[in-house]
Amino acid sequence: MNSKERISELDLIRSFAFLAVVYQHVIGVFMRRPGLDEQTAVIYGMLFHLLKFAVPAFIFITGLVLFYNYWERVDYFSFIRKRTKEILVPYFVWSAVYLSLQPISSDSAGRSAWGILKAILTGSASYHLWFVVMIFQFYLLYPLWQRMFHAVRKWTGSHRVRLACAIGLFALLYAWLLWFSARYIPAHQFRFDIVLLDTYWIKYRDRNAFYYFFYFLMGGMAAVTLAAFRQKIVRYWPWTFASFVVLYVYIGYELLRDSGRGMINLNVATSLKPSMFFYTVAQLLLVYGLALWVGKGNGGRWLQTLGKFSYGAYLIHALVLTYTMKAMTWLGLFHNSVLGSCVVFLLCTAISFAISYSLGKLPFGAWLVGAADKKRKAPPLPQKEWSNAG
Repeated sequence: MNSKERISELDLIRSFAFLAVVYQHVIGVFMRRPGLDEQTAVIYGMLFHLLKFAVPAFIFITGLVLFYNYWERVDYFSFIRKRTKEILVPYFVWSAVYLSLQPISSDSAGRSAWGILKAILTGSASYHLWFVVMIFQFYLLYPLWQRMFHAVRKWTGSHRVRLACAIGLFALLYAWLLWFSARYIPAHQFRFDIVLLDTYWIKYRDRNAFYYFFYFLMGGMAAVTLAAFRQKIVRYWPWTFASFVVLYVYIGYELLRDSGRGMINLNVATSLKPSMFFYTVAQLLLVYGLALWVGKGNGGRWLQTLGKFSYGAYLIHALVLTYTMKAMTWLGLFHNSVLGSCVVFLLCTAISFAISYSLGKLPFGAWLVGAADKKRKAPPLPQKEWSNAG
């Protein structure tokens, strides 16, 4: 059994995505502070759009790693056991931390066994933990995605037209799903009569993995065509960049149009709408190209290290951000300025990484921040890659 190449650019993309997440949350905090002027709010809105690739990037990486390592087969129970240790156990630990720090409300149900269980199942112990609930669904259902991917590969073979049709079909299906989420549901107050369906597909659709499936399959496509994928990223980056610029201008227009009069509404910048989907795909391709460029000649080592410990830092950063903002407020520094948000971002990033790195070096560190150094030993991909069609 041959060991595989470590895809070094993925650690860089993880670090980019983590940095983007932290600054998104910093912007969210600053946008809620009183006295923010409209011009600064617009700047924050534009920056927020530049950072929206973060969650799709993590999903893309997940798809790439899973299909790269487990393309042919997967021992499901061993696979889930490993991911439970690396992902769910740290999630449970930090959920408990966030729940313990929440003020006790007059509603005692919030601290009941059901309230705690609900918070853990929905990722609502803290505002950022929904992501773990969502991403773990891809691990749980990986055999389903794997079978579907194999069926599509068998149908497309090495035919470029069939491959293009398959990608186009999935893109249209995904765009329709986002239209359903962003337009149809709010306009028609659509609800399912069955409670479980309504909860999963309507109420908590922001953490329903199926609303993000295209980025996962996009990662799978990159995994089985890795060499060709890298080449095309480099070859077509001017066209990708041009598409990104056009779409960035358009979603900026949407943000100003749909926010209404007055302050910018960051909820308009949701990833679950068709325009953001096309924009995000272009941005992900650019981010991948940036990772390839930074990684040339063993560059970006500190970013790669940050990427390895990004999961723990992600779990921790909301807590660090809370106390960093309290300190800044107590000191009376920066107020609502963009400079202030940058300082808070740098402090939050550095402290979160330092804690994650330190905990990760402990004998039981994987139970707290996940496994930083993962060995990839899986059956090699078939000699004939899917995209000899490309």
